[in-house]
Amino acid sequence: MVCTMRWPLALLAISPLPGPLLTGPLRAQDPAPLAVPPDASADAITSLAATVRPTPRQLAWQATGCNAFVHFGMNTFTDREWGDGTEDPRQFAPSDFDANQWANTFRAAGMRGLVLTAKHHDGFCLWPSRSTQHTVAAAPFRGGKGDVVGEVAAACRAAGLAFGVYLSPWDRHEPTFGTKAYQQVFLQQLRELCTDYGPLFEVWFDGAHCPPDEPSRFDWQAVFALVRELQPNAVIAITGPDVRWVGNEAGQTRADEWSVLPLASPAPGPFATDRQSWRALWALRERNQERELGGRHQLTSARALCWWPAETDVSIRPGWFHHPSEDARVKSLAELLEIWFGSVGGNAVLLLNVPPDRRGRIADPDVQVLRDLGAWLDATFQTDLGSTGTLRVYPKVREITLPQAATVDLFEIAEDLAAGGQRVEAFRIEVLQGGGWRDCARGTTIGARRLLRTEPVTGDGFRVWIEKSRAAPQLAAFRLFRRPLLLEPPAIRRTADGTVTLTANGPVHYTLDGSAPSAESPRYLEPFALPDGGLVRAVALPPAGGRALALASGAVASAHFGLAPAGFRVLDCSSEQGGTEAAAKAIDGDPRTHWHSRWSPDSPKPPHHVSVDLGRTVLAHGFLYQARAEGSNGTIAEYEFLGSLDGVAWRVLAKGTFANVEQQKEPQRVRFAAAEEVRYVRLRALREVQRRDWASCAELTVLVQ
Repeated sequence: MVCTMRWPLALLAISPLPGPLLTGPLRAQDPAPLAVPPDASADAITSLAATVRPTPRQLAWQATGCNAFVHFGMNTFTDREWGDGTEDPRQFAPSDFDANQWANTFRAAGMRGLVLTAKHHDGFCLWPSRSTQHTVAAAPFRGGKGDVVGEVAAACRAAGLAFGVYLSPWDRHEPTFGTKAYQQVFLQQLRELCTDYGPLFEVWFDGAHCPPDEPSRFDWQAVFALVRELQPNAVIAITGPDVRWVGNEAGQTRADEWSVLPLASPAPGPFATDRQSWRALWALRERNQERELGGRHQLTSARALCWWPAETDVSIRPGWFHHPSEDARVKSLAELLEIWFGSVGGNAVLLLNVPPDRRGRIADPDVQVLRDLGAWLDATFQTDLGSTGTLRVYPKVREITLPQAATVDLFEIAEDLAAGGQRVEAFRIEVLQGGGWRDCARGTTIGARRLLRTEPVTGDGFRVWIEKSRAAPQLAAFRLFRRPLLLEPPAIRRTADGTVTLTANGPVHYTLDGSAPSAESPRYLEPFALPDGGLVRAVALPPAGGRALALASGAVASAHFGLAPAGFRVLDCSSEQGGTEAAAKAIDGDPRTHWHSRWSPDSPKPPHHVSVDLGRTVLAHGFLYQARAEGSNGTIAEYEFLGSLDGVAWRVLAKGTFANVEQQKEPQRVRFAAAEEVRYVRLRALREVQRRDWASCAELTVLVQ
């Protein structure tokens, strides 16, 4: 069989939005699980999994590929991540709010939708809700007549972006939260958002401290029913039946990201209306951080099967809200592309958070790198090198022969989800060279979209073989691309004695004063000393010649260092595991190692501490806490930081909570209210992220600048 094939428009992240996201009801049924017969064999369950299909609304959502997440609210003005609900609405005062600037920035980045935090955990509503006084109506914004949700919805329509809302189920301001009365408050807020702002493509319910499904106090299915009634096209995400959280906030998908997942208990009806089914899905939700969810091994214990695709959320900055101190810590283009290819090209939808600043605008560093992201994607996907070739389609093979040899380093494959669901478990790609075929790449799952990056390979043709699948594979496309040269940001490393090295695949320039590095900045030629720490910003510039694009942001990296630990020693600690988890690992200058307090069935209760002799008296302005590199065991949530001149009399210098530290692996930087002379410092762990009875620390140092 010989035919020609063009990639479906809805699957290109840089193409116009598909119509169903913005117009007309999808008339979709609610996601319903597929029952597994009690005596079904492992092979029978696997074959049954191949028959599970997405609903039309799930399929339309999957086609968006990459969307913007916008955290904007009271925290933007209080410089916090999680507000406590006691904030004064008058603090919300953006000086130059421009929703059109947001929408145009996101559109230029190749995004296709926007999800706005209409209400975060502090309970402050970005629209004049009739359910509470804690809203923009009580703020000076637009003279008390403002409506952020309304302006953003209108800007999205003007830019051709789909619009969605985030409504936090946790409300730290609302006095009825935790009681039955809160259900009506929440439903009122949801009704307003689903009624007053046009079509929504996604309704996002965060899992943080959200009410459990206890119908006598909070009925999640009443929530789902309201969304289905008022916004039938919208997927209900995270705490909901349509879309699941991928399981981390680092933008990482699994090597095998399955959309067909097993339920461990019977599920007789649609999730949105049948409580037994919803509770079976809730149980699966509790497991969404596991490494494998839908492989053959997981399917063997299934009592039911469902289609529950993954959404990958990650922030362009260390925090979810804008903090001026993070303007030099915006992810580089290389970092964004790693996330983009891993999620958009890994059978997930990417929800990239970009927080506006106190003006109410996307900050310049974010705008630059997002424009570069869009330019790089445009340059990559503008020409399908296989489009001029001859496509031959066989039961397990798609083969393209070219009129002349081409060099390829990016392969794009997609399954036809509407017709066949997700079936492929393994594939290989071959290249035609010298009249014969040879292997050039391999992969596992495909799903909605698999993007496979390789070293450049030149051939007269390419083909994809499906080596293993759950049923006859049904592919939508096989495409070939060549990526432009990407300059990687410099790697910035410092040894324990304070020596900094910069490495990159091009000439490197750097700054130490916080300014943006450029070709006019000092050229890096050899390692330099930075024993007292500070902010290092570096950029790699294109070498002469090559295929690099001219980008606004360049290949920029930054690193903030505290006092080099060369002269540090451990004064004392509450306990230590010893060996590779000794207390000294917290001050060895290597963030890959860590101190861990003793753990056992009878571990002492918190607080735990580690005290450090800095070796000299310094004027400390703050401290840096680096959580362990792998996992969260012992990661400190609530802390107390003390200083001393003699190691005997101690003074509390800072106390608080490390916001979102379990998911965010960036060093936690805490500034003191006033600089303090210290020689000895002590970090006390008051509470661990999961309230376990131990503590850990990868690196601890003080800021002397």
